[in-house]
Amino acid sequence: MNDTVPPLAGLTPVFTLTVLECRLPDDEAAFRALRQFLRDTLGDPGRSRAVRLPGERLLTTPADEVDGLGPLADVGPDALYVLVRERWQHSRWSADLHDLIHELTLAVRRRRLVAVHSPVSGQLLRRWTRSGAPYRFLPEPVLAETFPENRDGIAATPVWSRLVSPARLGFEAYLAETVDALDRLGKALDARGG
Repeated sequence: MNDTVPPLAGLTPVFTLTVLECRLPDDEAAFRALRQFLRDTLGDPGRSRAVRLPGERLLTTPADEVDGLGPLADVGPDALYVLVRERWQHSRWSADLHDLIHELTLAVRRRRLVAVHSPVSGQLLRRWTRSGAPYRFLPEPVLAETFPENRDGIAATPVWSRLVSPARLGFEAYLAETVDALDRLGKALDARGG
């Protein structure tokens, strides 16, 4: 795939994550399956006029460089996947014009947990996880107990295994917050025996 992913250090995603837990002992194979699901799903135009996936980046070894931030080992995640999608949709105000929308997908793996920031809907993710995928949504009590009532500015939506903050973070802060959230959730799962 043509690599037109912008420099990672310059990204400023909104902190909206769906957190998934790996059900398999092989985290890497599961992460591969998740990347394929995301690529296939985002490559389908659905109701859009057309889509194109112009770039993706995968960082999986500790020495892999996160543009301008240092090696992956120093930044925190075990793996990082970035996918850029261009989507042309019909303009609401003209039948002859189309709007181009750029969309960012991020998947951040930390041990057995993965945080996904993507335009892929929660319904599609849930359907995929229920169809034998190597991941599952987190148990609702884990999210609710770890992030109660907007704790630390992060709101949990347990039914969708989602964490949301209104903050738009620089990429380094985004990764730090994501890794911290995954570590806290991992400890909560361990404490529950899961």
